[in-house]
Order: sequence, then structure tokens, then C-alpha cells
Amino acid sequence: MSAPPVFAVVGRANKGKSSIVAALAEDDRVETSPIPGTTTVCTEFPVKLDGETIFVLVDTPGFEDAPRALAWMRAHEVDAASRSAIVASFVDAHANGPDFVEECRLLRPIIDGASILYVVDGTKPYRQNYEAEMEILRWTGRPGMALINRIGPGDHLDEWRRALDQYFRIVRDFDAFRVSFTERMRLLTAFRELRPDWDAPINRAIDALRTDRALRRQETVRALSEGLISALSYAIELSLGAEEQITAARRAEVERQFLDALREMEQKSRRKVESLYRYHRELFTVDALERPVFQDDLFAQSTWEAFGLDPKQIIAAYAIAGALTGSVIDASVGGASFLLGTAIGGLLGVGAGMRHAAQRAGGDSLSKVAKNIFDNKKQQRVGPLSDLNFPFILLDRSLFHYRNVLSRTHAQRAVVKVEGKPQGIVTTLSLQQRNALVKLFSKIRKSGGAPGDATRAALDDAVRELLDTHAPEAEIA
Repeated sequence: MSAPPVFAVVGRANKGKSSIVAALAEDDRVETSPIPGTTTVCTEFPVKLDGETIFVLVDTPGFEDAPRALAWMRAHEVDAASRSAIVASFVDAHANGPDFVEECRLLRPIIDGASILYVVDGTKPYRQNYEAEMEILRWTGRPGMALINRIGPGDHLDEWRRALDQYFRIVRDFDAFRVSFTERMRLLTAFRELRPDWDAPINRAIDALRTDRALRRQETVRALSEGLISALSYAIELSLGAEEQITAARRAEVERQFLDALREMEQKSRRKVESLYRYHRELFTVDALERPVFQDDLFAQSTWEAFGLDPKQIIAAYAIAGALTGSVIDASVGGASFLLGTAIGGLLGVGAGMRHAAQRAGGDSLSKVAKNIFDNKKQQRVGPLSDLNFPFILLDRSLFHYRNVLSRTHAQRAVVKVEGKPQGIVTTLSLQQRNALVKLFSKIRKSGGAPGDATRAALDDAVRELLDTHAPEAEIA
């Protein structure tokens, strides 16, 4: 089997080379910074799947004194056929000296056989002094492609294209912060035209990446489904001593323990999805999702207002489940917020009797109901949480989080700003979809965490359909 393709990402300092490497390698550990000269040595980033390296990206330092380096090469030129050898001689002559340190470092992997990804900033004006470094790259004789990166608000793409067309057969616009998976595949495909000898390894790389992408999607479906199953079937078994008295503090502690466990399940599901897409930094708890609705606790009032079904759909869901009446309970923690009482009220799931006893019209609070239960029962099962909107809220938040994971590239380090208040995805479900999910969620609650294969498959299918509709792979990174 032939060696994997190697791409040297070169250009002037602070033009986004490291960001492009991070985006193409799907590696958020690549150091990126607005400070010029962050990359001072060549660093290889092998892209591996199943332990096999399918291609290698080399992050290089920026050109430091290209005009003087080109002058040295021209002074030693014999003819055009000797130019690649002259570049190699230049590197050998200055490799251990004080001059041309950066040029020697960035040219070494190219001399050793790497192809060139030349990066410029299309938001800054084209300058003639870039021509020296482009000429040096042409002298290497290696196939190359130019990428016009976008770093700031300016737009000088046309002038850059006209200049780059003189030196490179292929010139592409490239936004390291928004590049899609499809665009990344197009870059690899383009190199088949530049390097016929790389046809087989590039085909293998493309096939492997597409297969891996599909597998990640499948694993995401399973992660979201398993998260729903865990949360919907979670319960705590309490054994009480014969003379044990249940205090208000004990009830509050059990309630806190139960809700904290559900919060942890949601976080675990998110971390699983992030790891599937190779995010190692915590970018989706503070940075990527830093906006009021996602900073809210899972059981905060604004969370229940922003996600899940709308009020009419909730009523319809209860009707389907045969639980339209007796479903709202005043909560002793956080107040009786929008359907939050329903969520917490279902916490001590002891059937219709409890729900009827705790109707808001009847005036019994959750604390009073819980006290009666604890005082009269010596063996108590706390959970599963019975509110019918709760799984829809979890599903909504999971889908919204997943869309953010997909739309973010590994080059991004700053906060992702999402304008406007998100509209609940599950409110767009058809009546048939909602009814099917209500029935599925009911089966899962009753399963004790072990739903049958048919129920799991039906939930996977429902989640997959939602992903295909609201987080299509083809449109995002």
C-alpha cells in the first residue's frame, strides 16, 4: 500500500494556517492564535481512522524573508530544470545557520515530498511582496493549491484570485470556521487532478472519511436514544427503617439527588456526542452554548418555556397517554413554573392516586404529598419522572446541541454567537410523530431501563428521522 498523502500548509504568519489545519484534521488541539508567529516549528497532524493514517497535514511557520531567499536562489540558478534542486540546496546551506530559519523549516517537508496548501487572507489587500514566496513554492516543483482564507470583514477575493491564478492551477475560497464536510472532501478530490500518483490513497481517504462520518451519525442516534432511555426510566429505591421519620430535609435531599442524576445523564449524553466529533476541549458548556437559554438549568422555568411541546401539543400528548387530568402539581422547589410543577410532581411516581391528590385545585403541595407517602410507606420507589413533556424537552435540547456540534469547526476557539431565541424543534413534529413518540416514551418508562429491541429500534428510527430533517449532514461541518 502506498504512503499516505502529505500536505504542507504554508503561507505568511497569521493568515490562518493553523486554523485550516485544525479544521481539516478535525483536531481542536492544534494551537491557533491571533498573535503572529504562534507556529514556530513544523508539526505533523496525521489523520487516522481505525489506526491507519489516511493523510497527514503539516502545520508550518510563516515566511519570514522570502524576497531575500528568492534572490539567493536566483543567484544560484542554472536553468528552469534545476530549480527544485536549487531550493533543496538553499535549505541544506542554511539549515543550521542564523538566516532563513523559517523558510528552511517550512520548505523541508515540501522537499521531502509534501504537496502544498498555500494560505492567504482574502480579507486583506493583495501586495506584490507576496510574489516572492509564491515563486519559491513554484520553484519546488511540487503540486500546490491556493486557499483564500477569510479572517476579517474585508473583501479582496477577486484581486487575490487574479494573482494566485498565475501561480496555482487550483484556487479555492476557504473559511476555516465554516467549512463543511462536503467542502473538505472537494479539496481531497481536487488533489487527484494535481497528483495522479496519489489517486489510490486519496480515494481510500475519501471513502474512509465518508464511512466514518456515517458511523458517527449512527453512534449519535444511539447516544441520544440511550440518553432518553436512561432519563425516562431512572428511579431511586428507598428502604425506610420501621421507626424512621422522614423529615422535610430528607425529602428535599432525595429530590435533589434525583434531579441531579437526570442533569448528569444529559451532560453525559452531550459529552458522548462531542467526543464522536473529536472535540477534546469543553467548548459546548460555556463557549458554544453561552446564551441564556442554554445556561439555564434543565429544570429552570425558561428551559421549559423555550423547549419541548407548546401548550396545545402538551394537552394532546396527555390525552393520548390517558393522563389529561390530575397532572399539575405545585412544586416545592423553584415555584410552580410553566409545567415545572408537572415535571417535579411526576417525580414521586406512585400512579394516578398521587396525581389526583396533588391537583392544583385541591391545594396539596408536593411537600405535603411527599410527606404522606414517606410517612405511610416503608419501601419507596422515587421515579421515573412521569411528565409527558419532559422527554420532548430533553429531545429538543439534544437536537439543538447536536446542530451546534455539527456547525462548529475545530478551528473555532471563541464563543459561538447564535442570534435570536431558538424555536423548539419538536413543535414542528406532525401529530402522527408526536403520538408515536408519546407511546414510545410510555413504554420506556415502564421498562425499568430495559426496553425491548423493537422499542429501541423504533426510538432510533424516530431520532434518526429528526436528525435527517433538522441537522442534515450535507449542509454542515
